[in-house]
Amino acid sequence: MNLITHKTDEELVDLIRNENLEAFNEIYNRYWKILLAKSVNRLKSKEDAEEVIQELFVNLWRRRARLQLRFTFRTYIHAALKYEILNHLTKRNILKSDLAIEDPDFSRFLIADENFFSIEIKELQLQIDTEINKLPEKCRLIFKMSRNDGMTAKDIADKLDISARTVETQIGRALKILRKSLSSYIFFL
Repeated sequence: MNLITHKTDEELVDLIRNENLEAFNEIYNRYWKILLAKSVNRLKSKEDAEEVIQELFVNLWRRRARLQLRFTFRTYIHAALKYEILNHLTKRNILKSDLAIEDPDFSRFLIADENFFSIEIKELQLQIDTEINKLPEKCRLIFKMSRNDGMTAKDIADKLDISARTVETQIGRALKILRKSLSSYIFFL
């Protein structure tokens, strides 16, 4: 039995920081399908989506020694995907506007400042956490069980001894409140 598959994402990230390729492959296998589906949905092109996912994981490996998780890896990888998609769309739009690729201003524009994005991700996550903590207690508990712990509505319902429909209603309520309160971040959400 392969013990690496039983490790949490965060344990795998610790191993990746130490250049453990098996841990990196496990993280890749856990996330590539869902990330690809989200990319295809946004970009409407499987080829572009595959390129974005490849770039995302290449960058993850390049940054492995400096990778710091303030929140869950799942939060990190989904935020990183949004930045990769944004970067891809920016490149595509610039190319369509007939700018010369050799132009130094073009190159500087395409190179994302890692610290800037890191600060943006942290700011966004802090704002999300602040808004989640403002949710009514039961709504907040159910939302965190769903999003942070990855539990299904049925699992949450069983654990809290409530109906799955109540769980779905509470999650919908939380999402509605969060969308409204985080409307200035809507592109990233």
